[in-house]
Amino acid sequence: MAELIALLDFGSNAVRFVFARVKPGVGFRVLRQERIQTRLGGGPPGTLPREAVDDTLRAVRRFLRGVRRDRAESGDERPLRFIAIATAAVRDAVNRDRLLGPLRREEGIEVRVLTGAEEARLAAFAAMEDLPRRFQGVIADLGGGSLQLTTVRRGRIAKTASVPLGTVRMTRRFIRSDPPEPRELRALRAEIRRQIDAVLPTARRGDEIVGLGGTIRMLARMHLVKHHGRRRHRQGLRLDHADITAIRAGLEAVSLHQRKELRGLMAERADTILAGAILVEEALMTGGYPRLVISTRGVRDGVLLREAFGAR
Repeated sequence: MAELIALLDFGSNAVRFVFARVKPGVGFRVLRQERIQTRLGGGPPGTLPREAVDDTLRAVRRFLRGVRRDRAESGDERPLRFIAIATAAVRDAVNRDRLLGPLRREEGIEVRVLTGAEEARLAAFAAMEDLPRRFQGVIADLGGGSLQLTTVRRGRIAKTASVPLGTVRMTRRFIRSDPPEPRELRALRAEIRRQIDAVLPTARRGDEIVGLGGTIRMLARMHLVKHHGRRRHRQGLRLDHADITAIRAGLEAVSLHQRKELRGLMAERADTILAGAILVEEALMTGGYPRLVISTRGVRDGVLLREAFGAR
């Protein structure tokens, strides 16, 4: 029997809500979804900003009102189950109860704070739904607070790693000038290389690297807008190393205001997209991967797929 699930995904850059109908052994259908940028990962290291927490709580309450209204209007009386997950910003925060406490007390929602390994596996589970059965390579889930890397061999997860290289985190730590100064970008690249060198496997023959996350999708969107007419959909798009470098060079040369005017780039990502492009560029170079394959899936898809199919 199908079940109604309200999924709340508290990310470092944005909170995402999905209201879905899940049928065991069959799959899921999204009935309603929202994304609100709240920047939980935008404060000092290890701290959730008060304003971001307040914005997140308001967004949760709006979403829950909408879900209840939708159910009442449709007359659907099936039980509604809540699943709430949180990633790097909440995972690393010493004051996480500022967010988790009100959700528990006022809404009756218990949030599962994912470990880096759990986050990596859920992202990989989602991406592998669209990949060849015997896919080999790396699945990279780039978020605002961390980067998850999952090595896949013959269609099976071999190992996972999580490093604190999120786009919001890296932007806040290294990029202070507008436009950024060369010394800031050199320091950013050095830190990226230092952290991924030990966890990103060198590409073997036939290996591919698949990217997930809002920054990855935005890079794909910018590429498609610039090369309009060649392709419409981001899922499965392959961006060569040279494509990423071209996007990065264009972002690096302009101010934040000018970035907000770039075609294909959402203004709310203008401040963090450069760090993301540099991170992708460095990963391709470090691992020896010639291109990046785009996946439009996310951790939330992995959660819903797990609910529908279990461990399979």
